[in-house]
Amino acid sequence: MRLVSIIIFLFVFSVSCEKKSKHSTTSAVDYNEVDTFFGDDVSKLLFDHLYIVLDSVSYTELTQNEFFNKNYVSIDEGLPNFKAVDQKTTTCYLRGHQHYIEILGPNNQFKEPIGKSGIGFSLQNKGEHFHLGLQPKLKKEETAYLSISETVAAPVDTYDITWFKAFYSPSKNTNLHTWYAFYNPTFLDSLQQRKHTSYSREAFLQKSYKKECLFKNIKSITMSCTVEDFDRIAQEMRHLVCDLLKNEHNTLSIASGDVTVNIHLSKHVEFSRITEIQCRLNEVDNSKIKLGNLTIVNQNMESVWNFENLNKIIFKKK
Repeated sequence: MRLVSIIIFLFVFSVSCEKKSKHSTTSAVDYNEVDTFFGDDVSKLLFDHLYIVLDSVSYTELTQNEFFNKNYVSIDEGLPNFKAVDQKTTTCYLRGHQHYIEILGPNNQFKEPIGKSGIGFSLQNKGEHFHLGLQPKLKKEETAYLSISETVAAPVDTYDITWFKAFYSPSKNTNLHTWYAFYNPTFLDSLQQRKHTSYSREAFLQKSYKKECLFKNIKSITMSCTVEDFDRIAQEMRHLVCDLLKNEHNTLSIASGDVTVNIHLSKHVEFSRITEIQCRLNEVDNSKIKLGNLTIVNQNMESVWNFENLNKIIFKKK
């Protein structure tokens, strides 16, 4: 029965999310009726950042590799002062032009276990400024997806200021979180000591991103998921009117804001995990970087992070 429900879900997702230019004229689906049933005023979605918890060897080599830290990416300790990393740093941030990657070590301050990961998106409602009462506008109302919220503050100087309000779906014992947040421009005002009419990812990363480094931003994220996580993430994207680009071999490729998310349904994994990140570079490079169990291969203007060895080592122990 579960397999049947998955097949039905894939069909429903594909006909509701694919661009209308791809619809068959012989389809039995009444798209006018669907558009009437679902709302048109949906929150705008953009990718913000992701996090992943590395093993001790990989984390140590990442924070201490000279080429990686000086040439590949701008790296720091994060808020409030974006200080340089040292041997005591348990969580670090890799800054791009629009996106960033949060890397946690095994003894991180958030007490997240090795192998856990998460993907965060930003939301914006048309014509609506940030306030604590903001709610996501989804294609279908009265749904459990994105029904849980949390407001997060961060320190700037001596004060904690509201940074964002995040929404996520009920998910039991997931190893791969997804959340969707409205960001507060007042936070940028305090951080950079100048007025912002709106929040932008570029403005937040402006002082820490280094164009002379190779890393620019993220192009796509590929993950291998349990049935539960596959269903949840795909439905979240569907409710935010993300275009389904491809549906084949138990994998959905979805245009999620300005990145492509590839969700592979696996019958074998007990814990969902990110398997690959594809990035854009600022200039041509053809080097290979090995950071413990993490491998990064640069080819021309692209960079691929491969987590295969990392996942083998981490998840075989569980």
